[in-house]
Amino acid sequence: MATSLSNFSKTHLPQSAVKTPIVLEFIGLPGAGKTTVFHQVVAQLKQQGVSVAAGDEILRNWKRQPIWQRLWKLIPQNQNQWQILRKSLSLATQVKPTNWLSFSKAIKTYANLKRIDAIAQTHNEQLLLLDQGLLQEIWSIGITGTTPALADIKEELTLIFSQRSIAIVDFQINIETAIHRIKNRPTEESRFDLMSQEAAQLLLSQYAPYLQDIINCAQTFDIPVLEIDSTLSVDEKTQQIVSWIDNSLIKHPEPARL
Repeated sequence: MATSLSNFSKTHLPQSAVKTPIVLEFIGLPGAGKTTVFHQVVAQLKQQGVSVAAGDEILRNWKRQPIWQRLWKLIPQNQNQWQILRKSLSLATQVKPTNWLSFSKAIKTYANLKRIDAIAQTHNEQLLLLDQGLLQEIWSIGITGTTPALADIKEELTLIFSQRSIAIVDFQINIETAIHRIKNRPTEESRFDLMSQEAAQLLLSQYAPYLQDIINCAQTFDIPVLEIDSTLSVDEKTQQIVSWIDNSLIKHPEPARL
């Protein structure tokens, strides 16, 4: 069910945050088709004249900068960013056995947030579109062992949502279909691509409920959420998402009165 972001912003965000761009994140299990649909949605929105910054473009521009400049820009600039960094690392400490991957995902969550904030402060885009966003990264922190407490995740989401306009497209897919797609896609960009089918299915079965817990937790903040059936064709999913963005998220100017 779509929720109007205009109402959400007025009732849930401080006045200083209402003017920030909408951060729209695609979330779902690996194999749900997020990235494929993401590229088509970005292309169609740009064709329609929507001002959109895409996550892959943001990351490419980030990587073009010298390493010293990137490290400098990762330094927290305000209390909210400091709190999110500490909370992300705190989530990683809860994962047992302790492992470097959880901490690297915690740092990546914070780095993504810093890039989002930088774009929001220096650009005038209406929409920041992410196929791998903050909630997906928070999920990744916990899938190498025991998962962090949902109460602590909710604290981090409180910090994130308090100063940013966040919306979600939830790609719903069953584990069997996700595994089939993972094993048939040409890229090997995730840990699941490198696993055997049995190992990947076991891991997804274990942590799929945890992803849904995070989504449910986010929905308690009454943020806009669109649920998408991942078994639909790419074109059908693209059209549903673009229509939702047009009708529920983006404010179109009223025509001039003659």
